[in-house]
Amino acid sequence: MLNGADGAVAGGLDTRRAVVDMRLLSGGWRRLALSFRSLLIAFVAMLAAVAGLHFAALAHCAKPELDPYHLSDFYPLSVFRLRWPKPYQLGIAVLYVGCFAWSWPRLSRGKLKLGWIIAAGVGFAVLSNLLHGLRYGLDYPTATSGDSGIEYYHDAIVIPGPLWLVEHYNAIQFELLEHARTHPPGPVLLYWLLFKLAHYPAAISVAVTALSLALGLPYLRRLLVLSFGEEPPGALALFTILPGILVYGLATVDAPIAALFLAALVSFIDDSRRLSWLWAALFVFLSLFFTFGALFLLPVLLGFEVLRRRRLTRSLQVVGLAALLLVLVKLGLGFDWWRAFWKAASMENQKGFLLLAEPKRYLWYRLGAVAEIALFFSPFAALLWWRGRSLLKLASADAFALCWLGPLSLGCMLLAGALKIGEAARVCLFIVPYLCLPAFATWRGLTDAARARVAQALLGFGIFLQLFGFYQW
Repeated sequence: MLNGADGAVAGGLDTRRAVVDMRLLSGGWRRLALSFRSLLIAFVAMLAAVAGLHFAALAHCAKPELDPYHLSDFYPLSVFRLRWPKPYQLGIAVLYVGCFAWSWPRLSRGKLKLGWIIAAGVGFAVLSNLLHGLRYGLDYPTATSGDSGIEYYHDAIVIPGPLWLVEHYNAIQFELLEHARTHPPGPVLLYWLLFKLAHYPAAISVAVTALSLALGLPYLRRLLVLSFGEEPPGALALFTILPGILVYGLATVDAPIAALFLAALVSFIDDSRRLSWLWAALFVFLSLFFTFGALFLLPVLLGFEVLRRRRLTRSLQVVGLAALLLVLVKLGLGFDWWRAFWKAASMENQKGFLLLAEPKRYLWYRLGAVAEIALFFSPFAALLWWRGRSLLKLASADAFALCWLGPLSLGCMLLAGALKIGEAARVCLFIVPYLCLPAFATWRGLTDAARARVAQALLGFGIFLQLFGFYQW
């Protein structure tokens, strides 16, 4: 059990879950029902809020100042090109809908083998990206414009080898391309391995989403069991069709990073398994080796243990072992994580702290990041989140703490100036599981018909985003 320090605590958790279940059985269906009308209201409300933010930003800040790199056709979408779908793309959309209609009744059953959900998730992501065609849907996410791009892939195909990169990273950091120079060596090493195994950029893109789902979904299932005592039927399948997962699942290394973050979190909170803290430390280390943004995890882990366990023992063990592994990498291979971090920070903040250097952009990109995360979470999942907050508090105090600790830690990162040009929906895929906890608290109380309605709305919204927009990576 998530709270299982002793029998009294476990009993209290079971009592809270029983209260929730009794509410659902004694008339709670009406309160939890999601009609087409409520979904439509959520859709209109979110689009109105995004449009309002767009016009407010332009009224306060001229477009060239708001978007100096000309990356977007519509703020708050930070990297976005409006487009009109071609006939063949409409045909792919029909095929996509048909595959979903056939598979959803099977995926929404309880106790489905994880392999089927992973395979379906990969299939949904591939079909979603094929709405851009093979070149821009599968090849472009990895290689963009070809061999002359700026992605991790372009560094990966020219390095002599993985050990060479780790040994020389601090010396060549400024010489790496735009993305690799502001990240530790992990992403380039991953793309080096995938290039050796798959070679073709399109195949590498598919491998990225397969790897992400294969690592992330087992830990998401465990998180749901710890939070609710069981996996709500169809919850994992619903996760795979969230717009952020479909649009950015094949895109970059941010999807595997999100899976590493989730694995670290679940291993940390699952104190019913004696050595799970060792796995947590390993996943924290790997997260730090892939992104400097893994510092997001530290307030979450520390905050959770202080609030829910009233101690710091596990946090000190996990952070201490992860730090020791970084020291061993430095001593053995010469890679200095802290030195690389400060170099990356200096490159990201060449004009100084963004609030002081460009206060208008600081304001609107903070607000835009929140709006972008909400939009790619979707109006419908956001409605589930809104209705599930009180239910989650009753079902699991631990999960309720997590659903606020994650966004609070991300909020501190945003206030500190992270995400200079947005890209929040892609970079912040790691926040999605925290947002899903209240949404799944609502989901588990819905009828099969209501669940199908939500899933159809999510799929339709994801197709809408892909048909009428192109999201550069």
